[in-house]
Amino acid sequence: MLHFFDRRVDILKQYTIPHKGLSIGNHHFGFQVNDRFFDAFEGSELHRGSADVQIDLTKAERLLTLVFKIDGQVEVTCDRCLDEFMMPVHYEGTLQVRFSETEKESDGDVMWLSPNETEIPLGQYIYESISLSLPYRKIHPEDAQGNSLCNPDMLSRFKIVSEEEFDRFVQQSAQQAQAENQTLSATETSPWSELEKLKEKLEQEQLNKKQ
Repeated sequence: MLHFFDRRVDILKQYTIPHKGLSIGNHHFGFQVNDRFFDAFEGSELHRGSADVQIDLTKAERLLTLVFKIDGQVEVTCDRCLDEFMMPVHYEGTLQVRFSETEKESDGDVMWLSPNETEIPLGQYIYESISLSLPYRKIHPEDAQGNSLCNPDMLSRFKIVSEEEFDRFVQQSAQQAQAENQTLSATETSPWSELEKLKEKLEQEQLNKKQ
């Protein structure tokens, strides 16, 4: 665990901005995200990917405003065929950095730092921005002819589940998550176990009909 913590610190230290020496006004910074970046987050569902992070920073007397633009791709698991594929990522957002002598909790829009801190740590914010920019339902895209790029071998294993049944299951899962006021985060897992139970149930019903 200590080894992981040290490695995580070393990786994320690359995604910081030293703000103490910056003059009042506008500045620009850029970072590159790669597989090593995602390895710094233990338990993450994202392990492979690349992205270009561009930041326009405006420094005032007591406030730093950072405008982010992130473009790239990450490897995800298809919710239809369970095969992995690279999904495009695009994120645009604004983060305000404020300073306080007393400890305050940061949220998605405001980061609080001590006046003694000389750097802005951005690794966690970049990771969460990439994760939360992904759609709830992750499906292989279609080719130029409109054919799904899902793995046909994987689909054949789950052919008992029709596309309509799968869409209904995904919609019900999304509605349930919303009703319970659950916020999807990088550490949450997809409902594979529920999907497998649904498929087993449908397969059993199909077998019963044949008997």
